[in-house]
Amino acid sequence: MDGFGDIKMATSVSIIGITGYTGLELLRLLNAHPDVKIAHITSRRHDGVSIGSVYPHLAHMNHLITNPDLDQIAKDSDVVFLCLPHKTAQDTVAALFGKVKVIDLSADFRLDDVATYEKYYATPHNHPALLTEAVYGAPEIVGAETIANAALVANPGCFALLSQLMLFPFAGSIEQANIMAVTGSSGSGKSASDGTHHPVRNHNMKSYNINKHRHIPEICKSAQITETQLNFVPTSGPFTRGIFATAFITTKDGSDIKCADDIYADHPFIRFQDDVSLANIVGSNFCDLNYKKVSQNSYIVQGALDNLVKGAGGCAVQNMNLMCGYDETAGLLQLSPLYP
Repeated sequence: MDGFGDIKMATSVSIIGITGYTGLELLRLLNAHPDVKIAHITSRRHDGVSIGSVYPHLAHMNHLITNPDLDQIAKDSDVVFLCLPHKTAQDTVAALFGKVKVIDLSADFRLDDVATYEKYYATPHNHPALLTEAVYGAPEIVGAETIANAALVANPGCFALLSQLMLFPFAGSIEQANIMAVTGSSGSGKSASDGTHHPVRNHNMKSYNINKHRHIPEICKSAQITETQLNFVPTSGPFTRGIFATAFITTKDGSDIKCADDIYADHPFIRFQDDVSLANIVGSNFCDLNYKKVSQNSYIVQGALDNLVKGAGGCAVQNMNLMCGYDETAGLLQLSPLYP
């Protein structure tokens, strides 16, 4: 309107699969975003009730959980977030693709190779042609412009993103990388199991899926290594949120290692710390890193992020900001870590 400057309408967003931890965290983040309005939050199980009546910690929100058809969701939305389980998001993404911008928080479109997907997820991929359409949603690695031009973004896995951010400065120069990453119980999702049952988890540490974890292909691709060059030890820790990882890296003789400070200089959610600590990142979209050179070809790298924020919902909002032309930090930089 003349004389009033440019007026930008709020971006209309929907969340399909609101009831898991990632969906709930995403709603918390989007509700605080200055340029977003919520169109739909969906669940088949809780159709027709308010979000606060199901989850009392969100009692201040008046959003109604519904279950409209996908065409209606696409029509009412600028961006649709999918917080569905792995293997079940494929058909939903395919039905929405081309109608609305999609950010998928499942693993169904993170890998661009059908054989690798089927190996790690033990299920056929129903829409292999879409794998090459999806852009991997790690802004610090693939670049903001690539994500800004995407119609479909595949949000990284939480273990994968932290490991990739730790290894990325060594990409193409790694001889061997050994990573131990300890994750909180929220990474296992809401469904109870023997491994996540509090009386056991509360005083325990246990590794699982050693060198078999489904995030390994994501890590290898950005680090430019093969699976034989990576030992990956995911471990359950006795806390709720966050991932703390240590990587022992051996580089090839004569390799030119890129300076992490330079690589991440323009990325506001990467912070370098003398001592990496979960308490310094929980509740925020920050990833804290520390690099130590041990010898000519040997490094120790430590990193930490919140698996539900930077490892899931926060990264998804970061991607949405880029796709919609907002500042990358919108609605996120104000989220200071929960300390203590």
